[in-house]
Amino acid sequence: MKKIVFDQQEFLPVSWQEMAGFCFKLAHKTEKSDQFDQIIAISRGGLIVGRILADLLNLPISLFTIRAYKEIGKIKKPTITEKLAAKIENKKILLVDEIIDTGKTLTLALSYLQSFKPKKIKTAVLFYKEKAETAPDFFLFKTTSWVIFPYEIRETITDLSQIWSKKNISKAEINSRLLKIGLPKKQVKFFLNK
Repeated sequence: MKKIVFDQQEFLPVSWQEMAGFCFKLAHKTEKSDQFDQIIAISRGGLIVGRILADLLNLPISLFTIRAYKEIGKIKKPTITEKLAAKIENKKILLVDEIIDTGKTLTLALSYLQSFKPKKIKTAVLFYKEKAETAPDFFLFKTTSWVIFPYEIRETITDLSQIWSKKNISKAEINSRLLKIGLPKKQVKFFLNK
C-alpha cells in the first residue's frame, strides 16, 4: 500500500488482491483468539469484509446497515437504516466493519446488538484510526489516511472530483490526481464525464 497526498490529505488505496490478503490475516488473528457462532457485518463497507471472513472462518453471516458518511471527510451522525433480522441471543458474535474512523458507527452498532442479548461480541476491522472513541478487538493497521477500498471507485471519483472542483482545480488535474491515487483509468474517464 502506498500513501498519496493531495492538499495535505493522505489517501491510501487498497487493491482487491491486498484486501483478500488482509482478510486472510484478520481471519487468522480472530480464529487464534476465539471461536464465534456468527459474523454480523455492518453494511455497506463491512459487508464485503464480513463475507470474506465468513468464508475463511466457515461461519454464517448476517448484516444490518448504518449510514454515517455524506462524502469524503464529512461525517454525519450514524443511523441504522436497515435492521438486523438474525436471532443472535446467547451467540458469540464477531462484528465486522472495514474501518473504524471516529468510532461512532461501532459505538452505535455495539449498543444496538447488545439489545439482542448475545453471549459475547468481539469486533474486527482491517483499519483503525486511534482517535476513534471505540477501539476494535481485532485489527490489522492503524492509519490516519483516507482509505480507498476497491469497491468504492465511483463514490471516490464523484466525491473527490466535487471537492476538488470547489477548490477550482481543473478537470485535467482532477483526472491526473485520481490516476495517481491508483483508480482505474477507464472508470476515472467514464465517471468523471458523467
